[in-house]
Amino acid sequence: MKLGIISQPAPESLEHAKELGLDFVEFDCNPTDFFGLPVEELKARQAAIKEASEKTGVEVGAVGRWASHILDQNGDVIPEEWENVVAVMDFGQYLGAKYYLCSVAYVKELSYYKNITAAIKVLNQIVAAAKERGMECAIVNCMMGDNYIRTPKQWKLVLSEVPGLGIKYDPSHSFVHGGPQGAYMDEGMEWGSHFKYCHIKGVIQRGESEEPDTWAKRDLIMKHPELKDILGADMYDPKNTNYDNPPAGIDCINWRAFFAILYMHGYDGYLAIEPHSRTWQGEKGEKGVKYTIKYIRDLML
Repeated sequence: MKLGIISQPAPESLEHAKELGLDFVEFDCNPTDFFGLPVEELKARQAAIKEASEKTGVEVGAVGRWASHILDQNGDVIPEEWENVVAVMDFGQYLGAKYYLCSVAYVKELSYYKNITAAIKVLNQIVAAAKERGMECAIVNCMMGDNYIRTPKQWKLVLSEVPGLGIKYDPSHSFVHGGPQGAYMDEGMEWGSHFKYCHIKGVIQRGESEEPDTWAKRDLIMKHPELKDILGADMYDPKNTNYDNPPAGIDCINWRAFFAILYMHGYDGYLAIEPHSRTWQGEKGEKGVKYTIKYIRDLML
């Protein structure tokens, strides 16, 4: 296995990963509405990033673009977004990335059947384009940006119809949506052979998941900023005491058992740390990353 970290697409990210003793970085090149950079900016940075990779010996293990609303109300591919997807793939190819991480947003104007049918079609297109650029594809199990192909319900319908597509798995997402104990154990046991890439992100939560409401609130606030005070704190707000993403190893995930599942399925791939906490920031956040590196390294055979 290789251990890396999700970082901003910039040369200094590789230098930081080198200082931490990590093997690779992951660049998530999402739409600008979801914390990404314009694709033109990626291209402007790529030469400097490649130089930093060669200098440090740190790989660019994966690039991703999710929260990508790639289908229109009829289920057809939106040409402008497809160009963005291809631009991110080209960015990844230039940097030698081995994986392209993707998602498909649910189209509210279509039935579930038509959504699945359209998703299968576009995912085959995505997998083929990534393969042409020397990358394998994995679909994320995060719900950001209306991604819905993230549970066994959809995997059973989609994966067999999209040869070459695997799962980018993050147990924290399934913990949040899987009841008091999370669904990651069951999903890992049954679907672990389809895992192509994994995220390492801690999670603590009390009560029911607020994530579905969080994204709905965010979409509404983006359209109507004046509603922010009325809608109140979401799961990522500092005032919220129901949810956080502390360093993996001091959270609720049973990482030892999860790694046992990975080994059961012969997983020997990439593990990307995702520092995603609203409270572990600055110096405290850096200490948390170092703790997770030490903790996860101990689980890697």
